[in-house]
Amino acid sequence: MRFPLVGLYTVMRLKKQLNFIKKLPNKLNRFYSKNSKSKLIIHNKSKNNIEFNPVTNFDKNFEKYIRSLISKKFDKDGIIGEEFKKKISLNNYKWSVDPIDGTKSFVIGVPTWSNLIGLLFKENSILGLANFPELNRYYFNDEKKSYVHKNKKKFTLNSLNNYKINKIKIIGNFYGKINLKTRDKIINKFGKSFRLISHDALNYCLVAEGKLDAVIETNLKPYDIIPLIPILKNSGACISTWSGGNAEKGGNILATSNVKLQNKMTKILKPFINKIK
Repeated sequence: MRFPLVGLYTVMRLKKQLNFIKKLPNKLNRFYSKNSKSKLIIHNKSKNNIEFNPVTNFDKNFEKYIRSLISKKFDKDGIIGEEFKKKISLNNYKWSVDPIDGTKSFVIGVPTWSNLIGLLFKENSILGLANFPELNRYYFNDEKKSYVHKNKKKFTLNSLNNYKINKIKIIGNFYGKINLKTRDKIINKFGKSFRLISHDALNYCLVAEGKLDAVIETNLKPYDIIPLIPILKNSGACISTWSGGNAEKGGNILATSNVKLQNKMTKILKPFINKIK
């Protein structure tokens, strides 16, 4: 990403906020450990009886805790989150909070769920954190690079340079937003490269880490993706909507390991954009 900084005030603020991001994983993991034995209460947010869109007491408690930490340090910054009303920004900074990305995984005990916290400056995502309490790892970025912290060590992230469609690894999920005929046409465009599966935010982190070439998904909310944008870009990866637009507002998202692959896959997906529900 190598994002531009605007003035000394921005540089000073970014140092403070980056230090905040770096300290969050330990705080979040302690919070989870302290509350992990609590009874799990699940509600379905879906307005119909077909979809299962769960929210739990853990989602709400995590978001309340994260919001309190942000407000204590940055009282003028805005906050958008999955479970509660947005807080209006009194400056150009706004935080994005997805307390549990992958609630379905969380509910059934799959360890790939995460806490996603990101920072926007003038609607551009500049800092991100993807914390995986059950995997004992977290991903984040600074002004120039992205990192993963695991096994008590920090590693710099570098995405892959593969761009030949028949030699890459793609995973994705359309979440029922396209019909089966269209879904199969998209998958066939990529042949054996495509796997229809999702590990939520971990998908994108694996692209940044150089373990996966691309992710294709539909119907993401802003808080699903804002924290992952700078992590991807500062690793050398690319992310946009299927039509090539900015990803900060969510929607139908394509993330790839490099510019050549992004351009190729955007062209392949273009005819299918209007097929999404």
